[in-house]
Amino acid sequence: MKAEPCAGAHRGDTAEAYVKAVERVIAHMKSNLEEPLDLDALAHIAVISKFHLVRVFDEITGTTPRHFLSCLRIQRAKELLLNSQDPITEICFRVGYNSLGSFSKIFNELVGLGPQEFRALPKRLNAVQFAKAVWSYLRSDRGFDGPALEGVVEGARRQPRGFTFVGAFTRGVPLGAPFSGTVLLRPGRFRLERPPVPEFHLLAAFIPLSARLTTIVTTLPVGLVASLRLQPSDAATAAPPCLRLRPLRPTDPPIVLALPALPPWRRAFSP
Repeated sequence: MKAEPCAGAHRGDTAEAYVKAVERVIAHMKSNLEEPLDLDALAHIAVISKFHLVRVFDEITGTTPRHFLSCLRIQRAKELLLNSQDPITEICFRVGYNSLGSFSKIFNELVGLGPQEFRALPKRLNAVQFAKAVWSYLRSDRGFDGPALEGVVEGARRQPRGFTFVGAFTRGVPLGAPFSGTVLLRPGRFRLERPPVPEFHLLAAFIPLSARLTTIVTTLPVGLVASLRLQPSDAATAAPPCLRLRPLRPTDPPIVLALPALPPWRRAFSP
């Protein structure tokens, strides 16, 4: 089972050098969101060939430079939508998109809601609705038609109160709304529907209850995270997948999903 994206791929000083190279690339992306993706320029920053960069970037982050940049852009767009009155078209241009149609499509794919619907979330949801949605889900049968996948989430020794979302993603970590998911009130065993594909990703994200409701619903303030890439060869192993929660790293892709888009609460948060 492939635990961390770069585990075992490189050793010692080489592995550390690759991580630092990817961190430099990500820092450049964050400072230049409006610029188009230029692999040659990024490879120059990383001091490796662009073909090697794409491979190493995927090993370390679990995704491609293009997808990582899209997540960074949409993360910034979410902040602007919630904290400014700027028109959506202006926000679209400010985060590097030259087409409102393309921006809206990518935003919907990654967040699970359109920009306008996302901007209205804080006005539409309140603490009572949130509590009802959570407890309604926890009391529900939560059955599913496909094969089950069982695993374990291991938490930190001194973990604050909160809940942990566990999702199965078929196109990356974490690209768009997950195929299936569940929520835990404390670390432990989880059970969700197994995606019907040979390779997929598992993601666990711990959300502290100390966060503001608006922040929880709109931006998922992740305190701890764990990810795992399951491959066809893993089907033969008897051990269930284990997700060990850890602090976020600079090389973790931003989690841009909005809470109402997650499988456990899609119906509960519907208008």
